[in-house]
Amino acid sequence: MVLVTVAAVLMALLFLLFKAFDRRRIALLPAITINYFTALACGLAVSRPWTAGDLGPLWAPALVLGALFIGVFHLMGSSAQRAGLAATTVASKMSLVLTVAFGMLFLGEAQRPLGLVGIALAIIGIVLSAWQRDGRSTQRAWALPLLLFLGNAAVDIGLAWTQRTRTTPSTEAVLPTVVFGIAGVLGIVAVVLRGEQGAFRDARTWAGGLVLGGVNYACLFFVVKALARSGMPSSSVFPLMNIGVILLGTLGGMLLFGERPQRPQLAGIATAVGAMLLILLA
Repeated sequence: MVLVTVAAVLMALLFLLFKAFDRRRIALLPAITINYFTALACGLAVSRPWTAGDLGPLWAPALVLGALFIGVFHLMGSSAQRAGLAATTVASKMSLVLTVAFGMLFLGEAQRPLGLVGIALAIIGIVLSAWQRDGRSTQRAWALPLLLFLGNAAVDIGLAWTQRTRTTPSTEAVLPTVVFGIAGVLGIVAVVLRGEQGAFRDARTWAGGLVLGGVNYACLFFVVKALARSGMPSSSVFPLMNIGVILLGTLGGMLLFGERPQRPQLAGIATAVGAMLLILLA
């Protein structure tokens, strides 16, 4: 349970950092690229791939995960800055609906009717959390959170599948390192293609990327450890982590950035937390 709690705190901190980037006018994609090389350095210091044994089974899933990481991280930052922390954390963490479904269908993890009710409530929670001041959930408000919902689900499913089928006790700590390295290389390519390399001359980009990278590595490290050593199935680990992320992220947005979720959004947050509790109890 300690591993799950630490992972949730670090994950919520990622959302708050993205919001701070907007306030400090830090270029998002260049900072994310620096973040991945920082995380790679942390990984090399903590886990040495050259002593871990056979890494052959990790390369293919790590390549896919690296591409997903850079894309989803950029979506996460953009959504936190434009749609707000409440909608972003709910949409991101409610991706567990698809994660739990994957665990049921492909990993043999059983789910009771109570859990299915929780999945239905989770969808309602996403809708309410994207509600706008004019009293309706607009297409524009939906765009980033919806993409983040799908992308984050793909990341969680990829991690759960890779941890279950491709890692060994000696290589599970190496997986984040390999993924971060691939994501960093893909980030450089994206920065050059978008013509944003000038941001690397700004000290704020480096400061933001270095802090984000340290938190990001620690976050994934504890997620992988929680999946492997918490003694709980992934269909329990992810709901527990996500409850903490939604509550901490929303509270942080209110206290640090003056965000004031509307009543429908607060109802969506409560519904989302209730949904995850049902999934966990099931």
